[in-house]
Amino acid sequence: MGAFDDFFHHRDTRRDNYLSRLFGLFSEKVVHAWCADENAPYEDLGRPILREAEESSWSVLDFTLRRRSSGKTYAAEMKCELAFEKYRYLTLIDSNQLGHHMTSVAFAKILALANGSKVFDVRCQGKPVVVDGAILVWGAVTPEGRDTVIRTYGFADVLSVESMVSDLQTWRPSGWADLIDCHRGWSVELFDFLAGPMTPAAPATANEEGNR
Repeated sequence: MGAFDDFFHHRDTRRDNYLSRLFGLFSEKVVHAWCADENAPYEDLGRPILREAEESSWSVLDFTLRRRSSGKTYAAEMKCELAFEKYRYLTLIDSNQLGHHMTSVAFAKILALANGSKVFDVRCQGKPVVVDGAILVWGAVTPEGRDTVIRTYGFADVLSVESMVSDLQTWRPSGWADLIDCHRGWSVELFDFLAGPMTPAAPATANEEGNR
């Protein structure tokens, strides 16, 4: 059991569903912040788009990750479904957990890239990019889940958002602290607005002042 399971799998399912949706609003930013730190093994080049020659429309994926040690580049897709279907997809333990994504056109393409397909025109930041495979990003991942997904689908790597958060808590880059402070502030502003103006305290009367 990891930190994500401890935090997002609580006895109050209403809480868990709310926090899962709230985290989903900026979960991609966790990956961006992690990749921006020089300690991370990958850097993020931007969001990739791809299509086959006969296709008129592009499919959009989440990240283009380049490994710092080798220079190899990978298209990456994130699936971070923390409380969905009673936490079934919170932690990756088996390759069968990918099954409900198979109807997605974009996910079919990431699987094709993972298997070494070269039929796609892939672009990042408007420029053609050669990819060496694909990477899956999941909420939390067990070693067994990572290994079986790599064996089954051919991913070059399976990354965990849970581990990224742990790394960022250790590394403490300024950008991560700024991100947390920004979103915390926005959330407080929202709930202060919903609560409405606070009623100012009534001024003390003369008798009250005399009794102090």
